[in-house]
Amino acid sequence: MKTKLFVLSFGILASLSLAQSVDHLSPDEIQAAVSASPGTGAIYIMDAGFATPSRCQAQMPGLFIYTPTGWLNALSYGARKQYLPFEPKPEDTERALTIISRGCASGSPAGPICESITRVALLSDLKGKVVLEAIDSHLVSQSWQNGFGATAVCSSLVSRFSMPDIQKVQNNRGEFLVATFGGSQLLKMYTVKEKHVRKLGM
Repeated sequence: MKTKLFVLSFGILASLSLAQSVDHLSPDEIQAAVSASPGTGAIYIMDAGFATPSRCQAQMPGLFIYTPTGWLNALSYGARKQYLPFEPKPEDTERALTIISRGCASGSPAGPICESITRVALLSDLKGKVVLEAIDSHLVSQSWQNGFGATAVCSSLVSRFSMPDIQKVQNNRGEFLVATFGGSQLLKMYTVKEKHVRKLGM
């Protein structure tokens, strides 16, 4: 039985002044996102290239991708697991694709090593004919420690892209590329495939 503590009241939805904007989810869409099954509108893509479990045993590089409703669903599910009420902030209701990118982390005896992600861009192809930059991003720092007490700090990146702009980089199957950078260095290139697009409902 779902407790009323986690159900958004009409008053809360009405108080979101930006909810009626074309740039934000409507109250009905917000309620549907919160009520959906956990994991709705979300996918995880792990690097399938040069990264290996033996090299990146502490953390494999990968992407968590959320649609606007998927992001709200994840936030509300996280709140429920902590027995907390959920009231979305206006920025949480934006029609934006949210990508959380993280790099390789190793627990090497010589000292833990990890890749920090500092920029994520969406590309139409490998030549970068069309490049889409994030409308907003922020770092999430992590600390790693090996068995000898040596530590390293690296950062994942939370990036948000305008949903109406995503079509600029999609091919006729809806696919596009995600490039992750550490400073000026290209770290990984991921393909959001047709099967991923279907699962996301884009």
